[in-house]
Amino acid sequence: MPQSNNTLFYDRDLLQTIVASQQGIDVNYDAKNVFGSYARAVEDQSADFLENYLRGDVILEDGTEDLMQSFLATLKKSKYRRISSILKKAEDKFKQNAIRRFKYNEKAKAFKDSRFKILNNKKEAARLSSKDMLLISSLLKEDLGYSTAKLQDKLRSFAEEKIRKTLNGELPQDEDFVKLTETLGTYQQKQALQNKSNPKPAKKETINIGGLELNPKIVSLDQKSSTSKAQPVVSSSKKDKTETKPKTIKTKTEKKTNGLWKKVWKWTKRTAVVAGLAALAFFGGKFAKNQSGNTSDTANKENTEVQVKTPAKTQDVKQITKTADFSKEMTALEKAYKNRFDTSLEIILGAQKRDQLYQKIDNLAKNGKIQYNDGTTREWYAHAFTMYNQLAPYSKENKVIKDLLAGKDVDKDYINSLVVKADRTGKGIKASGTYSSFDKAAKSLQQKHLKNRNAVKMAEKAAKMAKNQQTR
Repeated sequence: MPQSNNTLFYDRDLLQTIVASQQGIDVNYDAKNVFGSYARAVEDQSADFLENYLRGDVILEDGTEDLMQSFLATLKKSKYRRISSILKKAEDKFKQNAIRRFKYNEKAKAFKDSRFKILNNKKEAARLSSKDMLLISSLLKEDLGYSTAKLQDKLRSFAEEKIRKTLNGELPQDEDFVKLTETLGTYQQKQALQNKSNPKPAKKETINIGGLELNPKIVSLDQKSSTSKAQPVVSSSKKDKTETKPKTIKTKTEKKTNGLWKKVWKWTKRTAVVAGLAALAFFGGKFAKNQSGNTSDTANKENTEVQVKTPAKTQDVKQITKTADFSKEMTALEKAYKNRFDTSLEIILGAQKRDQLYQKIDNLAKNGKIQYNDGTTREWYAHAFTMYNQLAPYSKENKVIKDLLAGKDVDKDYINSLVVKADRTGKGIKASGTYSSFDKAAKSLQQKHLKNRNAVKMAEKAAKMAKNQQTR
């Protein structure tokens, strides 16, 4: 259930205070005396809590289920109508939440006990719901006693594929899909979801002729019926065979349209005299052809049909295709960046310390102490932090990063700006130190890192080409 801006968090101590207050009153109080007025104030407090709970404005601390159950049992003795009228609904909601929480905990336990074996089975992993993927994502960020970096990568890959298929209409959108996209989707997927949720209003197509705006649909000066619906335009050759009786009845709308077109035509003739054939070229083609082909039939008519065609929709199809291709290229580029970060950090820190740093950054993100913006990712953060420590160990920037990693509160926007400033290569850091871990790394790891660097260059070129095609 969506929560309002009035969401209230109740920890165990606060909830205990409310329960104790309700248990301490005499339910047979007289609201007119001093003690009764105090009891009524307590019950009003309990009633407010129940109403907020039903609206979804109450968040209870984990582990307070026993207190909540005791509170509901106490309220059954109340004779206050504000409480008795909604107590049953509150009890039902509490039971439903308890069942849902039990299933959640059982599923979480199964994932942990199997060491997330499901992520090794492509078919089963592809069938995971958005809610299950989010559950696995949160579990993998816990301290499980072993590295979960590879499992997180697998989960992210399955999530991106699920999001891609859902956005393309290949899969139905399930519960928590939006949250999954915001948590595990690529930057392009987040943008696509945002554009899908907030589509731009359609523009009204008009053509301006001499200050007059015309709708780029059929502008007919000789309607084929007395109704207001526009009929298809018939070519001059077919018109000679099918039309035997001239239409003499015209609606007021037709007369107004005739008058409008005459004004436009007179303006066009004047423009043609002054500006040559420019204006006539605009009206040329079918208008002139219809005029010459219908000379015998329209000798006594001033009505001529003119059609202004809208641009073909094939351009939109091409544009959509280009956008989709560009999205694929950007996803491939992000994966190439990640692989390069992985090997770079493995060379400098070693695989175990790299994964520990990833885990620490995941925990910071989970606790809201950092926020990824401007395309930054966990791997980029880890690489930037390491580069600052290697290249500028005594800088104020590195001191702030160390404070953050030590658990201190630091400005999230400032930290993100440091990561962006460092660049994905670390070239944005003003170096005062040096590092040569690459030369000391194993030859196989060196080759792997060089391969990942080349993959980034190729992915960047491919993305640039796709972007240029999109903007044409």
